[in-house]
Amino acid sequence: MSLHISARRWFQRTYGNTYHSVRIIKDGQQIAHIPFAYGYGAQWLQTAIDWLRANGYPDAEYGTLYLREVLKGTYDVQDVQRKKDL
Repeated sequence: MSLHISARRWFQRTYGNTYHSVRIIKDGQQIAHIPFAYGYGAQWLQTAIDWLRANGYPDAEYGTLYLREVLKGTYDVQDVQRKKDL
């Protein structure tokens, strides 16, 4: 099994908020897309872990160690300039 989490982060300058979107890909197939969620920093990772926990990965824990070592997953995040790029 291969698992990859891909996220995009957008900073809303007007109000100072940060939002993200997350895609979870398992064995080359997208299994989840969370299109718009509030959260700064690595909150996108928690959003993905929460989705995994709610959808058949009951042992999912927050953090990159769990993702890398237990699920054998990879991840990346990209900062974007516009909301529509999420």
